[in-house]
Amino acid sequence: MNNNVKRYTNLFLGNIINAYAVTCILRPNGLMSGGLTGFARVLEGITFQLLEPNIFIEKYYFNIIYYFLTIVVLILTCIFLGKSDALRIVFLSIFYPTLLFVFTFLDLPTIYVFTQTISGDFLNDLLVLSIIYGFLIGLGTGLVLKSGFTSGGTDTIAKIAYRKIYPFFRYSQILLLVDAIIILTGFFLFGIQITVYAIIIKYIATKTVDMVLLGISNKLIKIEIISTRNPEIVNYIQTVIHRGVTCIEVEGQFKKEKVNQINTICSPKEGYKIKNYIATVDEKAFIHLIYVPSVWGNGFKNIYNDELS
Repeated sequence: MNNNVKRYTNLFLGNIINAYAVTCILRPNGLMSGGLTGFARVLEGITFQLLEPNIFIEKYYFNIIYYFLTIVVLILTCIFLGKSDALRIVFLSIFYPTLLFVFTFLDLPTIYVFTQTISGDFLNDLLVLSIIYGFLIGLGTGLVLKSGFTSGGTDTIAKIAYRKIYPFFRYSQILLLVDAIIILTGFFLFGIQITVYAIIIKYIATKTVDMVLLGISNKLIKIEIISTRNPEIVNYIQTVIHRGVTCIEVEGQFKKEKVNQINTICSPKEGYKIKNYIATVDEKAFIHLIYVPSVWGNGFKNIYNDELS
């Protein structure tokens, strides 16, 4: 299959899966999650408490809020990170919220899972629905990332905070903090049960994304890169992915030429972003991926930790 056809197939299929999961599982069952979707659910919950309920608000207000948030993130990205970062998210900032509107307008059937209790009553099983939603949203997000696009959600917000406010924290810590704040805020609106389900959703979605991207369960990978565009690649890994880089001199035995090899350790999701970026600047680059069971040291496990995986 042509690479562009495969890329855009992944993009559209991933967004369709995500929009379907939000429209037919998350919202109608009163669930919540992290990310921009969770933030929109929190604002939707606050709105329902402040405004008189009506059919339009109940049906479309989440979509309006989500659209507004994506535009705000896009504007902030342009201001604080520059036009190049904004261009990476502009398509999905418009396309995905529009897809949410379309799916809501179509009144697609809601997914429920009923289980029978000891007393014989049938209840909607939110735990099973959370697992299904986490898998679907992870699958959709993984396909979108595989296409080389990014949605500009809380990962972009965390990037802005890292560069402009909290450079002394790691990017991954800020991203985790942003999602934690969103999920914990939902506790005051939706209660402890929905909050626990949101944590389950986040965990399952993260694992599914990793499996879609690389088909592995390893937490970390090592990437070895040989390219003629080392400065750009190193800058991308350090400023966008926020990972450390080591360069070592190696000699190719075919031409007996000495070149600098870039080494970095990152998550599977980050590795796929690096690979996609390199494809845009040096299509002749050589990339070698190694599965890493464990890493000790700054930014990874404490060096006194005895766990091997």
